[in-house]
Amino acid sequence: MNQTPPEVILANFVFIGFWLVTVLAIMLAGRFVPAMGRFRQRMLSLWKPALLITAVFIVSMGLGGSGWLNPYAIAIFCQTMIGLAIASSIPGFNSLPVGQAIKDRRNIILQIALLLGIALLAAFPALIIGSIGLSIGRQIFGETYNAQQAASTFFPGNKWLVFFSLLGGAGIAEETTYRLICLSLIWKMTHRSWLAIILSALIFGAYHLTPLDGMYRIFWQFPISQFTASTLIGLVWGYLFVKRGYGTTVLGHTLSDWLPLMLFMR
Repeated sequence: MNQTPPEVILANFVFIGFWLVTVLAIMLAGRFVPAMGRFRQRMLSLWKPALLITAVFIVSMGLGGSGWLNPYAIAIFCQTMIGLAIASSIPGFNSLPVGQAIKDRRNIILQIALLLGIALLAAFPALIIGSIGLSIGRQIFGETYNAQQAASTFFPGNKWLVFFSLLGGAGIAEETTYRLICLSLIWKMTHRSWLAIILSALIFGAYHLTPLDGMYRIFWQFPISQFTASTLIGLVWGYLFVKRGYGTTVLGHTLSDWLPLMLFMR
């Protein structure tokens, strides 16, 4: 696997530092501002599911070959506490239906089956919509998208283990930031889920062209195609998040990235 560009490393450490400082600021402000204090209590009450999600991230990245001691796990833990706290304050919305079923000890098998089935089904329209976005860039702007190059450059080796790398990266890391955090926050502030879906999808599309995404140098070879495709796919994941919560979206996103790699990787 190619050496990680220094700007990608720097961007990720700044990202980790930002979320760590954010949690510390919430903890401090919660002692003096009543509204922030209530949010702090809600955030701290969700440390167990946040820790579980972080553990899945660590194991996934370890199995995927990215190393077991991954400092990005700090950001995942901080983000999930904040994101789950925001999501839990949205009336009528449950971001972790499987977790709730386990907690209530009812409909556990049904909720797990729905998670697996809906995630798998959602992967296919996401692939179709993404292909439409790539076609727009190719037909209108003459861009060339080399998916096989991207796959072989960043995901060489055992294609089965790549699933775990994508589960930790594309699944947990991206969905935590752009759905659990961004979408939930916009939804909470505007009270409009459709607006949150659109805006979070646009942010998600732009992210792929920044050093926070390790493949951004390749994506800049076809920026319009990548932005369009990622934004359109982000609409799918945003809608799925609103309807089925975090876990289904994480798995659906992972599968939609992994299934094409199964075709392109040798």
